[in-house]
Amino acid sequence: MADEPPDLLAARRAKLDRLRADGVEPFPHAFPGVEAVAAVRAAHEGVEAGAETEATHRVAGRLAARRGQGKMAFLDLVDRSGRLQLQARADVLGPDLHARLLELDLGDLVGVDGTAFVTRRGELSLRVDAFTVLAKSLRPVPDKHHGLTDLETRYRRRELDLLANEETRALFVARARIVAAVRRALDDEDFVEVETPVLQPLYGGALARPFTTRFNALDQTMYLRIATELYLKRCIVGGLERVYELGKDFRNEGLSPKHNPEFTMCEWYEAHADYQDAAARTERLVYAAALALGDQTVAERFAPPWNREDLAEAIASRTGIDIREHRDRDPLAAAIEQRGFTKVPTADRTWPQLV
Repeated sequence: MADEPPDLLAARRAKLDRLRADGVEPFPHAFPGVEAVAAVRAAHEGVEAGAETEATHRVAGRLAARRGQGKMAFLDLVDRSGRLQLQARADVLGPDLHARLLELDLGDLVGVDGTAFVTRRGELSLRVDAFTVLAKSLRPVPDKHHGLTDLETRYRRRELDLLANEETRALFVARARIVAAVRRALDDEDFVEVETPVLQPLYGGALARPFTTRFNALDQTMYLRIATELYLKRCIVGGLERVYELGKDFRNEGLSPKHNPEFTMCEWYEAHADYQDAAARTERLVYAAALALGDQTVAERFAPPWNREDLAEAIASRTGIDIREHRDRDPLAAAIEQRGFTKVPTADRTWPQLV
């Protein structure tokens, strides 16, 4: 991060130089045969507190915590799947390697070969038999106790957010599973995935302001697409009766945590189907996405069939306003105001926006 003290950065660079002077490559090309931390934990589930094992494991990750500086110390190693305690002992590593391990900074990436045991407090640990520096971190990671809490930094520096906040890493994984589930569900129903142009000479398929650019070779103004709809419908015309696209759309409008100008959209179109078919397919897609998250209780909340309501009747039952009797903007705005819905702005709103 930009506001780190120069002396802190200099100290890390000095450690990098010492590693190289000792003949240690601080950025090796590979470290094969690594197990995920979660797999190591699963292999020793149920082992009693205080138990020793002969099982050896090779793990790799980032140093996230350190306790102790003497002949025996403990460190926490974190990979995408979890956290694992390491035990560093001078009588196992030898004094020089032990000192080198403890001189590493939090945030450094290391590979470890070690023997599993469980502490008297029941914590699965690896006794470090050997280690390899995989990447020397030249900048400190966010504080492990407080994480990264500044929203501006979290949104603009996602790599720091991922490092500091486990819930962010879980969100990335959940999103990937949802996208894969949606794609798999559409593929299984005989849809063809296509990629339509991102740069378009005319934009359409939605009401939004586009990003504009210049195509120099054609001397032509082009637009980043605001929707995939129009080109997908061309595929239908061309004989691909079921098509979909999972891709980026761009809308040059507001910016907030709930609206990003660049976002992922899923659109699908099929011949010989109506809105009832589209509604049923939406239910199945959402249910498939919920199942992909692995929480059956949550998934059951989205199990089809869903309750379906007529829009006009739903509004009338909850507000007392029958929009079918107010088919113009001004009468509908007046009805909203008469009913006392003061939180609904009516000025400069069209009839569809009021609905």
